[in-house]
Amino acid sequence: MRREPAITFRGALQILGHHDHPWLDRLNSLLGGAVLASGVLPPVNALWGWVDQKNEAMSLTRRALDSVSGRVNGAAGLERHQLVIAAHTTIVMTSFFEVVGERLGTPLLTKGEKVMLATGEWQRESDSLVRLLYAADVPAPSAAVGFEDNVSRVELWAQDRLWGIGSFLRGLKDFFDVSVQLNSSAVMEAVSNRYRSNYLALAATVHEFKVWADLNEHAATRTALRRMEKLLSVAARTPRDLRAVVHAINQSELDRPVIELDTDSYGVGAIFPAVDGIFRTPHFRIARATTEARPADENWWVALERRRDLDQVLARHFSGPGSTRLPLLLLGHPGAGKSLLTKVLAARLPESGYTVVRVPLRQVDADVPVVEQIQQALHASTNGRVSWATLADQSEDVIRVVLLDGLDELLQATTNDRGGYLREVQEFQRIEATIGRPVAVVVTSRTLVADRVRIPDGAPMIKLDEFDDDQIAEWISVWNRSNRPMSLETALAQGDLARQPLLLLMLTLYFTDPDTPAEDAELSQVDLYDRLFHTYARREAKKVPNLSERDLPEAVETQLRRLSTAALGMFNRGRQSITETELSADLRGLKEPSPQGERLLGEFFFVHSAEAMTSSVQRSYEFLHATFNEHLVAARIVEELRDVAAASLRGRRFREPEDALLFALLSHQPLAIQQPTMEFVLQRLLRLDDDERDDVVKTVGWLLEHYRTRQPAQNFPDYRPLPPDVVRPIAAYSANLVLLWVVADPDARSVRDLWPDAPETWASTVDLWSAGLGTEGFRAMLASREETAEFAAASVSAFNQLSAARLREDEYTERRLRIGHAVLDDLHYYFDDRPDTWKDYCISRLLTQMIGVSGLDLSPVPDGVLPEDASDMAFLAYALFGRTCQDMTREYVRKFLTWLVQIPTPVSPGSAPLLLVENVHRGVLREIEPAVVRGHWREVIDEVLAADEPADLSVTADYLAEISRIESRSMYSNEPY
Repeated sequence: MRREPAITFRGALQILGHHDHPWLDRLNSLLGGAVLASGVLPPVNALWGWVDQKNEAMSLTRRALDSVSGRVNGAAGLERHQLVIAAHTTIVMTSFFEVVGERLGTPLLTKGEKVMLATGEWQRESDSLVRLLYAADVPAPSAAVGFEDNVSRVELWAQDRLWGIGSFLRGLKDFFDVSVQLNSSAVMEAVSNRYRSNYLALAATVHEFKVWADLNEHAATRTALRRMEKLLSVAARTPRDLRAVVHAINQSELDRPVIELDTDSYGVGAIFPAVDGIFRTPHFRIARATTEARPADENWWVALERRRDLDQVLARHFSGPGSTRLPLLLLGHPGAGKSLLTKVLAARLPESGYTVVRVPLRQVDADVPVVEQIQQALHASTNGRVSWATLADQSEDVIRVVLLDGLDELLQATTNDRGGYLREVQEFQRIEATIGRPVAVVVTSRTLVADRVRIPDGAPMIKLDEFDDDQIAEWISVWNRSNRPMSLETALAQGDLARQPLLLLMLTLYFTDPDTPAEDAELSQVDLYDRLFHTYARREAKKVPNLSERDLPEAVETQLRRLSTAALGMFNRGRQSITETELSADLRGLKEPSPQGERLLGEFFFVHSAEAMTSSVQRSYEFLHATFNEHLVAARIVEELRDVAAASLRGRRFREPEDALLFALLSHQPLAIQQPTMEFVLQRLLRLDDDERDDVVKTVGWLLEHYRTRQPAQNFPDYRPLPPDVVRPIAAYSANLVLLWVVADPDARSVRDLWPDAPETWASTVDLWSAGLGTEGFRAMLASREETAEFAAASVSAFNQLSAARLREDEYTERRLRIGHAVLDDLHYYFDDRPDTWKDYCISRLLTQMIGVSGLDLSPVPDGVLPEDASDMAFLAYALFGRTCQDMTREYVRKFLTWLVQIPTPVSPGSAPLLLVENVHRGVLREIEPAVVRGHWREVIDEVLAADEPADLSVTADYLAEISRIESRSMYSNEPY
């Protein structure tokens, strides 16, 4: 018999009756053949059986549920998995049918109504309802949905069924009004309560129900997912031969060192702990894939709850029905421990119920189907002893689990489009389930590339979090048992670096090396990074056979230069990774050594090397932490600046700076895109002596002054990280020179001073950036407030033109753009670092208020605004108030006046506007807090409040005419107020 999925009622009943055919045949008869029907469900008979004989049908179903505990506990593997899910499906349906039956009673159908049912006059309605009741999925717990969450899902599920039943029964003319009996909210609550009761009754005897409801003890060990192994271990069964082979290989990973490298090259006497001891179960966040989900966005994940029960969630997932229908996507940053987690997971899933195959995607062909990748991994890990087809057949009584580790490596290294890889995985699962070999699949990937794949809707997604202080302490404690101790304080002092497992290992190896000075724990970030990179470059260089001590310094410099070339290649391409082919081309373009047939960046702990196999090995590189890239870019740029300055100014006479290499490196992207790089540049410049730093400032100033007339560089024509563009190189180079000049010279004021005879050059330079840098690069320059001294600007795209006008120091255009944005777009911007912009900001606000475009949102007078400007603005605002107060709400008037009376004026304002407002909003002036009133405003308010009667509105006619004239002059011209 072909079994339906256990999450449908029809499939669940078939599974429960698989070994009890008389029970199944009787129930099938009562339900009009709905359980055992082949093809399309019989709509009429199935409903007729349910309506007339549901009490007996429910009695039979209850009998099956009463015996399910004994049957489940006598089964194991796949049979147990299906029985458990079928039992859950059945208690949901039973809860629903029992509650509906109690509400409706047993409807007595007339003979005519039975004839109509039998002849199919309600074919469409009954067919739809049968499918809704028998063939649709029933909500079940999963990795992302715990028991309590599923109770809510059952309520919504019940609501859909109620609608279908109500729609059908309302067609029976002699049947009573079902709208009362099937009151949606009451029935839904009753169904959820009945479901909860039935569920907890089964949880007392069925282990998986405890796992789903998180009813197990939480005091289990936190290491190596042992708790998950315990949660899923419910029965023992002698494994078949091939399963034993695969299980033994998976188990062996726990005893291997956490890193298998030449320990002599990574710390004298370092002993790497075994996986089983050093692995810490990570904290995590979990979500389901939807159209609104943003799994590649770190900020999206941060908003979700941080959890500590990964073993519980994984146990719930693998024992639930969703695991064999949708892949679980496991995300994390490089070095977060994704691969190590898959090794532990493969070893900890109990052999009694699961057969696990781990597939390192970097070691299989990236362009073949999923099943072939699994076969290749099995062939490699078992020395050709196991095939997937045979293993799947011999494991028919358990759940098969496939762990696909490194989707990001496959995506980055292959030249083919594998954006649909997860859909391929889902199709692989569907086919395996169809032939009775269901497979649960977990796929790991870096978070950053999660938006490059199409994630199936509803798929669970888990993102690994960084270590907290307790996990760091536990990790260091394990390390210190076998190695030179490192203090917890030293690790925590390194901030984010210590919170990623692989980077924590890198720091530990450095600080526990006997050659590392004790004072290094107190180093600045720049100095620490310099020492780290130099130490690991030295260790990598010493791997070269027959390298002499005399040649070692040059070999170390080669390693460091290659690292910085890789960092610049990533930066100039606007990416966080670089392929080995691209890096090789960059090295050749910069006339640096580019060896063939070997890893260009060696095996550095801080470099993630993504690999995938096609016709050959395709490799790409990425730094495990963004600051490594930023530090290396800054170090290379500052060193090149020093070389150019020394060659130009340290000789007996001045030589024009030779900036060919500097131009090649800085003519692709503005450094403003990578803001932390500028901080690293500043820190490195501050370490120079005054004379050398002054030489750097002079050199950059000279290059910037003459950038328009420099000769095209011919030295490095083959360095092309981006496609050719005539405008971009000079635009990017000039932008970077400005950034470097401002950072290098603390006395920098205005770049236009570099062209005293042609001040318009500065404005044209900003226009050049707009034309050559692209949208992102130009916005980065506008937003680089601190790095460009006075050249601050808005980061909102709507104000790019306004920001550019400020950067050009074009006050005429800036003022008109501000007013135009306000009138046409209701957009306002106030640069709080420039008090002189407050006045125009308020004018734009008042103008849109006058024409009724926007609400009041005026800023208090900031420090630095001239008293006369503040006074002029107060009188202008007061004039506007007198013109529009009759149309304002009371709350609006109170808010406006509270802002206005805080601006002191040199003379007493007239009382006409306040008299007007008292006519419209009697008593509003008494609602103004006396403490906020400044200067002459107090006497004007007191004068109005002292009046016996409201003013005659006619006395303000002349005043209104006058303020109309003032507004026209003030808002639309540059005339003084």
